[in-house]
Amino acid sequence: MGYANMSDEAIFTALQRSNKAAFAHIYLKYYDKLCKYVYSLSNHNAHAEDIAQETLLSLWEKRATLRKPHSLNSYLYKCAYNNFVNNYNLKVRKKSLIASLREEAILELEFAENDFNQERLSIIFKIIGELPQKRQKIFVLNKLNNYKYKEIAIMQNISERTVESQIRKAMITIREKVAELQLTGALPFIILFLLA
Repeated sequence: MGYANMSDEAIFTALQRSNKAAFAHIYLKYYDKLCKYVYSLSNHNAHAEDIAQETLLSLWEKRATLRKPHSLNSYLYKCAYNNFVNNYNLKVRKKSLIASLREEAILELEFAENDFNQERLSIIFKIIGELPQKRQKIFVLNKLNNYKYKEIAIMQNISERTVESQIRKAMITIREKVAELQLTGALPFIILFLLA
């Protein structure tokens, strides 16, 4: 979908417009990075995963009211750190050690890229691209561009029932293809998000 070559500013603008594909790109790009970062603070995998997901979901939930950050990367690390502080009692830890771990983790992960997740996201969009043309267009209008059934029905000069049927068939096809490919990891969350 071209997000890999877009600037953070352009991706964030798309996110503010409730573009689910932009959020999916951000989620897949930063989820593992944030997990590793929070793990460096907590040394606990489950806590790190919870905070990483909480950080990214909060980004989606607050998308309309957020000011565009100077750096999306720095913003997410800062939010993850704040979530960590808010969720766990850090009083027993030395502040100097926490600051040191935080700085080291950011430097280490700043330029890390998650090619594997990017590849899996590309596979999903490839599956969408292989849907019948009419079905693909209706699915994209609804799931990626956030048009309602009624709006799509008017745009395509079809009934709302037809729109609903086409989206349902598209979702069935995507689920089946994903199951066949046995994709794992962070991807199931993105599938649920796009198919919600």
